[in-house]
Amino acid sequence: MKQVLIALSILALLALCICAMVFVAVLPSLGDRLSQARQPAAATATTARGQNPTALPTVAPAANVTSAPRTGPSPTPPAKTFTNLFPQQLVFYLNTDSATQINQVSLIIQLDGQSSSLRFLPEFTPSKKISVAYEYNLQQNYLPPGVTGQFWWVLKDVDGKETPTAKESFRVDEPVIQWKKISNSKIAIYWYSGEQTFGQQVFDRAVQSLALLEKDTGVTVDRQVQIFLYGNRNDFLNALGPNVAGFEGGRTHPEFGVVLIDAGPRTINFAKEATTHEMTHVIMHAKISGALGEFSFPHWLDEGLAMYYETVPGPLNPQFSLPLKKAIDENTLLSLRSMAGRFPIDQVDLGYAESFSAVDYIYRKFGAPKMQALLLAIKVGGDFDELLQKTIGLNTDQLENEWRKEIGAKPRVIPTATPVGKGPTPFPTFSLSTDPTATPAK
Repeated sequence: MKQVLIALSILALLALCICAMVFVAVLPSLGDRLSQARQPAAATATTARGQNPTALPTVAPAANVTSAPRTGPSPTPPAKTFTNLFPQQLVFYLNTDSATQINQVSLIIQLDGQSSSLRFLPEFTPSKKISVAYEYNLQQNYLPPGVTGQFWWVLKDVDGKETPTAKESFRVDEPVIQWKKISNSKIAIYWYSGEQTFGQQVFDRAVQSLALLEKDTGVTVDRQVQIFLYGNRNDFLNALGPNVAGFEGGRTHPEFGVVLIDAGPRTINFAKEATTHEMTHVIMHAKISGALGEFSFPHWLDEGLAMYYETVPGPLNPQFSLPLKKAIDENTLLSLRSMAGRFPIDQVDLGYAESFSAVDYIYRKFGAPKMQALLLAIKVGGDFDELLQKTIGLNTDQLENEWRKEIGAKPRVIPTATPVGKGPTPFPTFSLSTDPTATPAK
């Protein structure tokens, strides 16, 4: 009997060993199956967090969404993204969770070089889970390539507490153009058509002109001027936004320090001239910045300075010198007063030519110190005639006739005051041009 019990015990132990071995062999496979069973649930959760708002199904989901632990009533640090879709729109996207309900979301945009910020209130459903996209329409509120800035969100919860997110930088740019670049602290040249030598030649000319401009006018460049050279006409026109003039070969945005030019290697002379022309506009408008300065700055002086630094030390381009000579010979010069605003659309080249010639005369007759004094007076603001009289001792009409005499043109008859009781004599009045500063196409 004892032997039977011993035999049964041995058999039981053998059975337990066999079961244990089977369990160990099966366990890894079971673990793999459990892991696979969990994966679809995790993927579903990620997809749900990244879904687009219903109102904006085309906006790409945020890729860096995270869920922070809820330790208090304030919103958790949000995940945010920026999508550059120039020239159509900029998309600002926010996706975050909050411990308390968020009733209002504000998007704040601060553009570099601007004193005030922009504030937008995207539509959304109050919730603890926020998924918001705001589309900034560039066709309605144009911004050129090269504009930079910062944006952030302000979340207002159900208790009225406001929590701002950290500021994030952004840049408006051409999403499909691969720019080449050469720059220093004052000038940056961007181009995509042509070799390095093309960009280098344009850059060297800009540096040379800037040195002369700084010497003559006393200006200092506080912010880098960005100049974009488009080697394709359609690319250039698409970059200008909704308001395009057919004759434009360049566009300046002084408030942002940005210049756009239609020029490539095949038009390298124009590229160099237009770069210095538009760069001068940017720097001059920065010097006289302010509403009073802009109002006191006549168009002929603005364009004359740009034409001067585009041209010097070389001769005036025949595109402009020939119309000027013809107008002198035929006594059909435009008056300086008539060019205080815009140039006549059918006499644009003559307007540029006369403006250059008048500025060239001021420099030769009165010298750079007088030009510096005039620009400083314009910055303070006031009636341009009075500022001109104060700085060089002549008003606009007197300056014009002195200049006409210098270039061999007949003097212009200056209207006199009309005696009481007689009808008024027609006389051009000052008008401030609202057109974008533009370089004529060549």
